[in-house]
This record gives sequence, C-alpha cells and structure tokens, in this order.
Amino acid sequence: MKLHIVGGFLGSGKTTAIVSAAKLLMARPSSHGRSLRVGVVTNDKGRHLVDTAFFRGAQIPTVEVPGGCFRCNYGDFQDRIAQLQTDAQPDVIFAESVGSCVDLVGPVVKPLLEASDLALEAITYSVFADIRLLSRRLKGQDLPFTEEILYIFDQQLEESQIIVVNKIDLQDGAAVAEVMSLAQQRFPGRVMLGQNSLLPEGPARWLTLLESPKPLLRDGPLDVDYRRYMKGAAQMSWLDEAVTFTVPEGQGRAAVLAFIATVVQELRGENRPLGHLKFFIQADSTRAKISFTSLEQEGWESEVPALPGTEIMVVTNARVQMPATRLRAIVTDAHGNAGPGRQPVMSQTSGIRAFHPRVRKSSGDPDHK
Repeated sequence: MKLHIVGGFLGSGKTTAIVSAAKLLMARPSSHGRSLRVGVVTNDKGRHLVDTAFFRGAQIPTVEVPGGCFRCNYGDFQDRIAQLQTDAQPDVIFAESVGSCVDLVGPVVKPLLEASDLALEAITYSVFADIRLLSRRLKGQDLPFTEEILYIFDQQLEESQIIVVNKIDLQDGAAVAEVMSLAQQRFPGRVMLGQNSLLPEGPARWLTLLESPKPLLRDGPLDVDYRRYMKGAAQMSWLDEAVTFTVPEGQGRAAVLAFIATVVQELRGENRPLGHLKFFIQADSTRAKISFTSLEQEGWESEVPALPGTEIMVVTNARVQMPATRLRAIVTDAHGNAGPGRQPVMSQTSGIRAFHPRVRKSSGDPDHK
C-alpha cells in the first residue's frame, strides 16, 4: 500500500486535488483484477470537518485525525491508517495535513517508513501552494497575513521536495511561467509542478510523479523556530460548527444563501485576513461544498443547489486571522438571518467551537486552548 501525505497552507486546494486524483486512481484496474481502492485520512485541529463530509460524499472511505496535526497526534495517525487498511483495504491512501502544520518529514514520514506493521510500500510528501499567494510572497508584495503566519507558509514549502503550484487557471500563461521560475530560484532542487486540479491532466501529472520509484523526501531535519511558529498559529482563529436549520418547504436554498452571505459580509466589513472558509450543506440526499479563499470571491451563489425538505444541515469551518470570540459571534449571529428575506428561522447547533490553536513539538499535551 502507498501513502501520499499532502501538506500546504490553508486554502491551497489540497482537497480538490486529492478527490480528482482519487477518481483517476479508482478508474484504474489493479493487479488483483479489480479497480484500485483509495482511502483518505483527514486532519485538523478542530472537529466537524467539512473535508471529511466531502470525501465521504464522493464515496471515498475516509477517517479523521481531529484535534491536532499528524505530528502532534502521531499515534492516532498510525491507528487511523491501520483502521483504513482493515476496513477498506485500499491500495493507496491520501493523508491531508492540516493547513497550519510544518515539520512532518522527520517526526512523521520517516517513522512511518519504519513502522513495519503498517506494511507501507512507499510514502510521498507533497506541499501545495495557491499560485496567487505564492506569487505575492516571492515578489515581496504586501499580503494580509502577519509575518508570523507567513513564516508557516514559508516553512511548509521549505520542507517539501515536491511543490505543487496550484490553481494556475487563475493566472495567465506569462504570470504562471514567472511564478514557476521565481519558485525554482527560491527553492532550488525541488520538483515543481504547475497544476489546475479541476482538470484531469493536472492531478494525472501529479500522480505520475508520486508513482516514481525515485524517493522524493527531504534529507535532514527542518530548522523550525518554534517560538515564531507558535506565535503565528495563535494569531489564527479556528471555528467549527454543525447546525441544522428548520425552514418552510422550498426555502432551504434561500436560508443557506442568507446565512453564508451574512458571514462573508461581516468578515469582509471588518477586513479580516482569510485562510479559508468552508461550508458543507446537506438536505436529504443533496450535498454541496462551498469554499472561500478570498472574501471578494464572486459567483459562489451558483454553487448552492436547490435544497429539498425542511431540515438543512450546514457544517462550517472557518480559519481567519482575528479574535476567536468575535468569529464565533459573527457565525452564531448569522443564524438569525438564515431565512427568506433574512428573517429568523429555527436553528439547532449540534456543536460549535472557536479557539486559537497552539502547537507543540511532541505528543502528550493538549494541542489547543
């Protein structure tokens, strides 16, 4: 069995790339005369993960490592891999690391290679970067995040031998070529891929690289300034919520549109730097995922389908540079606008948490406060 660990900053498009790659793999025959089987391990410092629901909605066996990164919860990560091996017997597992984590190769990848009871044939580690954020960083242009948060972004790229410059469809050809050249200069010796994960040929090239027999892992430990890293992590707020709206028949879509629009407009009005903002929506058998990496994002309304029934479940994941108490207030206050004409509707929250993460070098302590 092969394990592909996928890292990268918040909003870099890891989930979309993994789903696309998994679909390509599951269409291939295996040596056992059946289609290849793929599993996923999701990871986050919070709970109620949108990505887990999204992967399962795509019929991909998925398990979670919540409440901390793979490094901090290494034992749990091993257990979840073993669980997938027992329950789904995958040929390939993708493990998507939380978007604020660094220092995975030494503490996680290399010990897994030595964990003979997991029977891992090979392990790869790729890091994704949104071409827009990477371009501005490489050119020394202003970015909304603090330097401590950007340190996390820099260290993720520094650690990986495979850097996937993602979302190249959002730049023209000349701009893409410029960013790829600058990235190669800044990170010499790395394998660079420019990728549009929405088209099959993007993930197909990535898979070809991952299947190479040549080992593509960093040699030696990553030099991390943990004091700086911890400060950056603490400046981001994490919010996770699962809420069910009870609405009149036929008003589900209007309720969800009003709820999301209120959250986005409040964050935009306060000019809050956004890591990512994700919503997973379910009404009966209808499911949809809405993702924001910019508060100026347009056209998202068209991604919200008609929602049948009178009960609409919405899972919200928000990663924003702001006080956690204020982020929680914005989301909970938005419940009251989730109705036709932004009139109040009944809502029942099955769980909401908002916090500032803290990181640690090894397991044993709580990962957040």
